[in-house]
Amino acid sequence: MPPLPALSRRIRTRDDARTLFAALATRPIEAVALAFLCPKRRLLGLRHVLGHTDSVPVPVARVARDAILFGAGAVLMAHNHPDGNPHPSAADLALTRRMAQGLAALDIALLDHLIFGGDMVVSLRDEGLL
Repeated sequence: MPPLPALSRRIRTRDDARTLFAALATRPIEAVALAFLCPKRRLLGLRHVLGHTDSVPVPVARVARDAILFGAGAVLMAHNHPDGNPHPSAADLALTRRMAQGLAALDIALLDHLIFGGDMVVSLRDEGLL
């Protein structure tokens, strides 16, 4: 993966988020990346979770703990589909709902969940699924 972006970087738009997570598109196994942002959407930190060829475990409690430790007010989540199909699976949608609910209980927003597949990206927020 490329070097981490400067932590003072601001993630203002969906294109900023796509650029931040673009390296996921080339991973041969499924991986999840999480960006922790302050209320002004400055990047506080990143976490990556590597999985298998078609799945990756992402415990909501672990993400919530990291968000609290970073002092984040918002989280961006992204993952890849190595098969090239960026459309969300039922498991992707279930994880997104659990993550949004778990973080909301702590007053932390899940801003978006991006899925990279081949040269395409699907935003669950844009699709009305978040």
